[in-house]
Amino acid sequence: MSAHAVPRIDEQQHTAKLPKDNWLGFVGDVMNFSGEVSFKSMLRIDGNFSGHVNSSDGTLIVSTSANVTDAVINVAVARIDGTVEGDINASKELILGRTASVTGKLSAHELIVEEGARFNGSCQRI
Repeated sequence: MSAHAVPRIDEQQHTAKLPKDNWLGFVGDVMNFSGEVSFKSMLRIDGNFSGHVNSSDGTLIVSTSANVTDAVINVAVARIDGTVEGDINASKELILGRTASVTGKLSAHELIVEEGARFNGSCQRI
């Protein structure tokens, strides 16, 4: 038995207009990935990832359920709500959300730490 997802007409029109560079990348919550990923617009990690994340202009979102280890993250904007162990370099903005747990070296132009976030490491402004 096979099933096919058929988008509604309004969804087809909406996605057809999006340039490829604006697509959202996604690592699901049941996945374990390791390696290096590069993206242009936005990447959301909900699962387990180990490795390098690169985007000179993009936004990385690490959700509450995500666990990122052995990280070397180089992005424009990062929103961390999950667990990250490693280095995070954000050329514009780094936000540690209320549920964030971060261990490592941080560097960012602007660092926002919400109440409840946990951070163990060093940070510097770039």
